[in-house]
Amino acid sequence: MVNRRRRKADRLSLTSMLGAGQLLAAVAALVMAGVVLLVYQVLSLHNALNSETRVQAAIVADNLAAPLMFRDRDAAADTLRALRSAPYFQWVAVYDQGGLLFAHYGVNGQLPVAERKSLDWLHSAQEAAPIQYRGKPLGKVVLVHGTGGIREAMAHYLGLLVLASLGALLLAQLLARRTRARVVAAERELDYLAHTDQVTALPNRRASYGLLEEAIAERGADGGQLALLLIDLDNFKAVNDAAGHAAGDDLLRQVAGVLRAVVNGSGTVGRIGGDEFAIVAPSVAGRAQARALADQVTAALRSPFQVGGSELFATASVGMCLFPDDGLSMGELVSNADTALYHAKHTGRNRLAEFQPAMTVQTQRRATLERDLRRALGSGELAVHYQPQFDCATETMVGAEALLRWHHAEHGFVSPAEFIPVAEDSGLIVALGRWVLERACADAVAWQRHGEQPVSVAVNVSARQLRERGFLDEVVGALRASGLPAALLELELTESVLMEDVESAVQFMRDARALGVRLSIDDFGTGYSSLAYLQSFPINQLKIDRSFLQSLPGEGSTIVSAVISLAQDFQLTVVAEGVEHRQQLEWLKRAGCTYAQGYLLGKPMPVAALLEVMAEGRKSRTYRGAADAPHRV
Repeated sequence: MVNRRRRKADRLSLTSMLGAGQLLAAVAALVMAGVVLLVYQVLSLHNALNSETRVQAAIVADNLAAPLMFRDRDAAADTLRALRSAPYFQWVAVYDQGGLLFAHYGVNGQLPVAERKSLDWLHSAQEAAPIQYRGKPLGKVVLVHGTGGIREAMAHYLGLLVLASLGALLLAQLLARRTRARVVAAERELDYLAHTDQVTALPNRRASYGLLEEAIAERGADGGQLALLLIDLDNFKAVNDAAGHAAGDDLLRQVAGVLRAVVNGSGTVGRIGGDEFAIVAPSVAGRAQARALADQVTAALRSPFQVGGSELFATASVGMCLFPDDGLSMGELVSNADTALYHAKHTGRNRLAEFQPAMTVQTQRRATLERDLRRALGSGELAVHYQPQFDCATETMVGAEALLRWHHAEHGFVSPAEFIPVAEDSGLIVALGRWVLERACADAVAWQRHGEQPVSVAVNVSARQLRERGFLDEVVGALRASGLPAALLELELTESVLMEDVESAVQFMRDARALGVRLSIDDFGTGYSSLAYLQSFPINQLKIDRSFLQSLPGEGSTIVSAVISLAQDFQLTVVAEGVEHRQQLEWLKRAGCTYAQGYLLGKPMPVAALLEVMAEGRKSRTYRGAADAPHRV
């Protein structure tokens, strides 16, 4: 804040200096222009006086030929006295051919120059004209006009010029003041726009980080502590998509008001991103006080907001770090708080995460995985394994689920539980899902030749894939390129994916069913779809999540029986995931479950091993592949 005030004062001082300089420049220009105009006017008037003097001298010379020729001095004097009413006239003298003064006349008794001995360009204009009679020279007349009238006219002109210049300067000063006022106002507006978020009127990213730097400098000087909280609203995109951007902006303004109220003058609240806020608490007693502030933030945001007549919730994830414990510079604090925020969002959201050094290692690991995963997509490190599915009654293989595996060139096997979330966050899941879909369709065509009956392939669909407008075209393209019949392809979607955008999901499922593709809801029972939605979904199959089978045939039997009964009522087939014990399989047979999948029957295996099992006519449960858990794309 101090730096901003200093910069503002510097700008105002610079503006004042520029205004004074402009005024001085205007004065100098006016003085120079006045001098030039004054000199020009003097020269013009003097030239006009010389011309008038020349004309009058010629006229007098014509009228004095006879008096001079007859030596009539009285007649000459009468002619000369006629000049007394001429403006600027001073004196006139007539000389004969011998140069002797014949007659003269002067205003107030002025004498010819030969007797006065004073004549200069600045004070008079003199002209001599010859006196002739029929070409015979008789003498000359000398006429002198004074410049007193010119000086008087120039004095008036100079006065008017000074008045005009002063008026111009006054007007220029008024205009300069108005201009400076507008410049100052424009600078203030630009400064406001450069440092203020237009939706919430909070300091924007630039201003917030500037305030953080100032607070760090102050705490570094006095040895105190400060806290930085980064706050990210959970599922804000869903608000924008469902209620519109105007409602989203209204929600942001209300959230900004809540954060201001929580801080209550003890810190600064800023908006540093679309749905991300920052709180700089410049003076905290310790980590406990900072944690209490963060808890107040999360608690305040759990209350509903009234937006456009509807009730919306805006829970938030919060990342927190302290100066100087977690960083000594603005960059370190922001990076570490962002790392803590990332940890909060990926461990359940709507919670606080305090920065720990181990989080940096995890973040670096994720960044490394993302970089290597991009490379792995085209380097042959990725592979598709298949976990077979069996008919519960006959224990014959009827299908296989495609599962993505990554064998890193340096680090060996990387768990899908680790790299799949990285792919989803980075958007790589779209390219990976497309690759798995194309590879699975091609492999499914190859294994049809090794089985006694058609064996379908199941491919998992991520939320990012489902949001892609061209995803259905990718499905059609994979089927055409491989030649796999659409009825042998099954797309597995989770409840949470379907519920993100029910209308679009239903339309996609209808289009896919129209192609002949089968649809399955994966991990059924772990999401939040209602029976009404289940009735509207055009699906073929339910997959019971493995978590419900762990306690079979004991406590979990009630829930599994209910799901099987529900599927039968909807005329859907049922796949039980995670079957690991014979007792579980026997119970599923008695309960009427359609298909089973799990380590008891077969682990995920490469396509070559699956082809061998099918060619030899053996159950895939005899295969003992690598002990990798069946995570999905």
